[in-house]
Amino acid sequence: MTPKNKRLTLLSDVEQFALYGLPDFDDGQRWEYLSLSEAERVLACSRPGLPAQVYCALQIGNDKAKHAFFRFTWNEAENDCAFVLPRYFNDQALEPTAITQHEHYTQRALIAEQFGYRLWSADCLPRLAQQAAQIVRRDVTPGFIVAELIAWLNEHKIVRPGYTTLQEVISEALSAERRRLGGLLDAVLDGATKAAVAELLVRDDTLSALAALKQDAKDFGWRQMAQEREKRARLEPLYRIAKAVLPRLAISQQNLHYYASLANFYTVHDLRGLKPEQTHLYLLCYAWLRYRQFTDNLVDALGYHMKRLEDESKARANRHFFAEQVRRQQETPQVGRLLLLYVDET
Repeated sequence: MTPKNKRLTLLSDVEQFALYGLPDFDDGQRWEYLSLSEAERVLACSRPGLPAQVYCALQIGNDKAKHAFFRFTWNEAENDCAFVLPRYFNDQALEPTAITQHEHYTQRALIAEQFGYRLWSADCLPRLAQQAAQIVRRDVTPGFIVAELIAWLNEHKIVRPGYTTLQEVISEALSAERRRLGGLLDAVLDGATKAAVAELLVRDDTLSALAALKQDAKDFGWRQMAQEREKRARLEPLYRIAKAVLPRLAISQQNLHYYASLANFYTVHDLRGLKPEQTHLYLLCYAWLRYRQFTDNLVDALGYHMKRLEDESKARANRHFFAEQVRRQQETPQVGRLLLLYVDET
């Protein structure tokens, strides 16, 4: 098993609590989740003794809220007990007796059956792993994978596994996807292509080629656009390679943009320290995306300058037109003065 401190971080503390933390109901949520149907009340009252019955009622409410089960103390459930005791147990005095592990798990099985859910077990692991492998082909960001797996578990009415199990399943899916892409890249990239990729990481006296490509144009000025054109030309050979190679990797657009963002996020030093197949993947995705951005920038610049030229030409034409009108209206001095005033203002 992977040491805990080396496991993949899937969720923030807040997100993790939302999925795996004991529900902390407010008054409105107690009415929503701790109000028992007749079948739910019968199930709770079937347990031996008042403590087990109240505990079962609270387990039902927690499961309705989060589709999960929790171990909790009576102190943690004090307000929830105050809600269910007068409504379903004739406001009997509750002796806070500890609930045995056997009773806890027996209730879980009964409640899951009541709601048509299946408790998580090792038998569910292959299906969850298969689903995770499909999801990472669409989007490798951990938060997205967690959300999709939880949705899949709910759809198939399977109680979600523990957080550690999710970490291990998703980590393996991501590792398998990296191995898949690494193997494909190693098979399709020849030595010349790898050399072209490595050239982007060679540092000179100022900026590396990659760092220079990362610099965005400040405006649509001639000098800035000339630099954009030069960077586009420099990137074109690698773009053509990426255009030929990336379709063979079966990468989604979402993942392509994500890998490209990593090339933009990492420093040149970091990229040189990664495994070669990772560096090749990130840079090819970056080359594909950045080349298209350069093209878009140049097209936008052309449109900007054409619009500016059009506006200037239109203004000159208008001035010429009104000047002609002034000359033709010499016999009507008042009209001529008005036209001259308009020309001066424009």
